[in-house]
Amino acid sequence: MITGGGTSGHVIPALAIAELLVDSGYSQNQIHIVGTLNGVETKLVPPTRIPLTLLDVRGFSRNFSLASLKTNLQAVLMLRRAIDNATALLQSLKPAVVISVGGYGSVPATRAAGKLKIPVVTVSYDRLPGRATRLQARRAAATAVAYLPTKLPNATLTGAPVRRAIRTLDIVATRDAARVRLGLPKTGKVIAVTGGSLGSAFLNKLTRELVELNHDREDLSIIHLTGERYLNADLPNHQNADAIFYLRLPTTDLMHDVYAASDLVISRAGASTVAELATVGRASVLIPWKQAADNHQFFNAQWLGDSGGAIVLDEDAVSKHQISDAVIALIDNQEKLLEMNQCARVAGKLHRDSGIVKLISLVAGDKSSDMALAEFTLDIKRKIHIVGVGGPGMSAIATVLAEMGHVVSGSDIYDHDVIERLRNVGVKINIGHDPEVVANCDAVTGSPAIPKSNVEYQKAVSSNIRVLSRAEILSAICNQARSVGVAGTHGKTTTSSMLTAILIEAKLNPSYLIGGDVNDFGRGASWTGSDLFVVEADESDSTHLQLPLMGAILTNVDIDHLDNFKTFDAIRESFKEFISKVNGPRVLCIDDPYCVEIAEQLGSITYSASVENSKTKSLVNADFVASEISFSNGAAQFTVSQNVDAQTLRLGIVNIQLRGIHNVRNALGALVMAINLGASFAQAATALAKFGGVARRFDNHGTHGGITYVDDYAHLPNEISAVLSGARDKSDSWSRVVAVFQPNRFNRMSVISHLYADSFSDADLVVVTDIYASGTAAIAGVTGELVVNAIRTAHPKLKVIYQPKRSDLIEFLDSELKSGDLCISMGCGDIAMLPSELISRKLN
Repeated sequence: MITGGGTSGHVIPALAIAELLVDSGYSQNQIHIVGTLNGVETKLVPPTRIPLTLLDVRGFSRNFSLASLKTNLQAVLMLRRAIDNATALLQSLKPAVVISVGGYGSVPATRAAGKLKIPVVTVSYDRLPGRATRLQARRAAATAVAYLPTKLPNATLTGAPVRRAIRTLDIVATRDAARVRLGLPKTGKVIAVTGGSLGSAFLNKLTRELVELNHDREDLSIIHLTGERYLNADLPNHQNADAIFYLRLPTTDLMHDVYAASDLVISRAGASTVAELATVGRASVLIPWKQAADNHQFFNAQWLGDSGGAIVLDEDAVSKHQISDAVIALIDNQEKLLEMNQCARVAGKLHRDSGIVKLISLVAGDKSSDMALAEFTLDIKRKIHIVGVGGPGMSAIATVLAEMGHVVSGSDIYDHDVIERLRNVGVKINIGHDPEVVANCDAVTGSPAIPKSNVEYQKAVSSNIRVLSRAEILSAICNQARSVGVAGTHGKTTTSSMLTAILIEAKLNPSYLIGGDVNDFGRGASWTGSDLFVVEADESDSTHLQLPLMGAILTNVDIDHLDNFKTFDAIRESFKEFISKVNGPRVLCIDDPYCVEIAEQLGSITYSASVENSKTKSLVNADFVASEISFSNGAAQFTVSQNVDAQTLRLGIVNIQLRGIHNVRNALGALVMAINLGASFAQAATALAKFGGVARRFDNHGTHGGITYVDDYAHLPNEISAVLSGARDKSDSWSRVVAVFQPNRFNRMSVISHLYADSFSDADLVVVTDIYASGTAAIAGVTGELVVNAIRTAHPKLKVIYQPKRSDLIEFLDSELKSGDLCISMGCGDIAMLPSELISRKLN
């Protein structure tokens, strides 16, 4: 958060800091400016599209009178309200640091930051700091100063913040073009006069005299920035027949052109102006404003004067006529001007090489790298290496990055079909791990399953190459489009895939990144360049909380990933926070009781697979409802209605080639979001009717010897219940449903194994294997037998077999399965290979 405002003397440094942060890798949506209701920030900030909050606050009068006392009492009351508002804002945004550019506009946010224990960086760009800056510096975590020496505590010399257009300006190379843009003659000498954003009556009178005394000089042009309030005051007696060229403007957004077009600048000595003149290397005559607080403009001007880059004049010591003569003598002395330009530019190196971003990053919590807290951006072509690129999540990210046009490499320990697919999209693959593959990369990222002790990560760290989490690289991708996330404990992949299919049918050409291969697409990720991007928002490592999204679907909230969240309450809060951050359509399934709570608290578009929410008896009536639901031949049909005010509108019938009430909900959620993104109901229904499912979601491997083999990713209790309850519809004739379950992760099973007790009630035979580690460490006493015991205790009549060894499992099933059986293997480990192994034995 950057705070301060009122005059351009505060707003321009604030914008300059924002640009420095962006140029260093942060994105604009990580920056928030807090200013005042009546300052120039209301005009200067909105065009930058940086988020802005305006507070009603005013400065204190320093006069001693009854009127001033009343004004100051009112200002105190306004300040208290502004501090309360700023406190609420900071509690909402949770900034890592508050950066104060001074002035009364900065007081509310810095006071609020103090209350909330948020670190403050005070930025002092005046050589003599103002009162607000001096007071804030006492409690600030650090103070960035433009000049030394200083009496401010915790001071670091960083130079002054200067706008990008000025900081990167080459006044020699752009001189002619700048004169053309301003309508000036290409040849001759140019003097610019500026009194800052408010203007200067003294400089306007001086300019009038300068024009009138030199009206016959055809080699001279004057750019005069009067300030809005003085535009029609002190007009020179300037005739069209006069030889001098006179350009009179109230103000301009093109100060970089003014500096480039000019040979000499006459100005007051505000901190920003002095810093800009030094940064670009432009000779100047500085006339400090005597009424500036503590005469700070004199000290600003003195710095540049002492460097040889400016001539400093006291307006009370010399007449306007004398100043005019001095200016003309200087503009006619080309050698002196060039010398002053050079001196100014040497002094300005401090500002061009500003260290303010480094200081801000350190205060915000980064102790090892200037950029650890800055958001990695993909606005320019990057070279990125991915460790563990063959997994479903990272291979999808690699695909998207490569199709964006970035140079992508990756490593994995096995060569397989996914690796070959990555090669085909241009990803350079290394089988095995080699530290040299990260050389010259902009960033290294990888699977959360790969330990940070991996040699490629270690080489990146030692080489000062940015190491990004999966969440950070995915966030960078999301920032390149209007991104829609699909979150929830169950159903993310199918719902994401359905949403993508509908948007494709609607000719919206979305990019997408999904946690599984979509059968219809033959892949799970693609970058089309469209402004829409569908992303699966995974909660396992809190990635969902870091994604910048304009829309989101929340399917449900269930217990999982306690290694990350520790408690179920923390899981619920994370999804609530996830929805609260979405600034566009929020689509929630209120068949889930916790989604109901979130919908009631935050507001959303809701959907339900029944007219009444029997689970929750919620006060929330769903906006979209699936009713008249039927299942047959492995498919579902339902009618969609929309509740608008007191009316129920029947939208039509939807058919999906998928089983189970859970897939009806998945389809309905995707349909609702798609309609909010511009698809029609007819387009949604057409796409859903054609939708062929996702890999490892009731994935039918065929029937061999009368036995049907199906594989499913279900691995949590409610997922297994949903799959098994949908395994039989009125048209099915399985003699038995045999459920084969491979528990996943030791840490997961240590805390939720008892929750599987009722998950298998729709099966006729249950076979449980030992735990698939998925990178977790074994825990004494934690085995697949915990799940077996939970099922047997709850359902003593249900046949449950424990087969911890894979070879024994294959032998048992090969002899146990009979014609007419449906064998469903479930889990997120290597159980996916079970159908192929069993079919292979049958064929042999």
